[in-house]
Amino acid sequence: MSSSDAILSDIRAYIRISAASALRGSAGIVLDSVEKASVYSSLDGYASQQRIQELTGVPQATISRWIADFTQAGIVAPPDAIYKTARALFTIQELGIDMATLKRRTKSTAPAPSPAVRPQQSETLVQETV
Repeated sequence: MSSSDAILSDIRAYIRISAASALRGSAGIVLDSVEKASVYSSLDGYASQQRIQELTGVPQATISRWIADFTQAGIVAPPDAIYKTARALFTIQELGIDMATLKRRTKSTAPAPSPAVRPQQSETLVQETV
């Protein structure tokens, strides 16, 4: 390794450490559940959202929304010429996230919509003759 390569490597490491340190607060807000952290950890620049859905069980529409949030927070790079999908810029550990302290998202407990009630045939006949 040339001295220029060594210097560039040191500069890269310093910038990476500085950026991870600066982003820890916002990363902790954005990565606030086990599911979000799992999706984030799956963003390798190659896995499709469909594949991440299969791995994590999180719906693709939710993954898409979270990737936008992660990108806005500065912890994910959008697709580019080298990486065809979004890519996590740091590991969970580098961002100071402890998976053991994260909670699972709660599923919606809203009641299911009731099926449409159709009158029985005998009720329809009674109404017509009256």
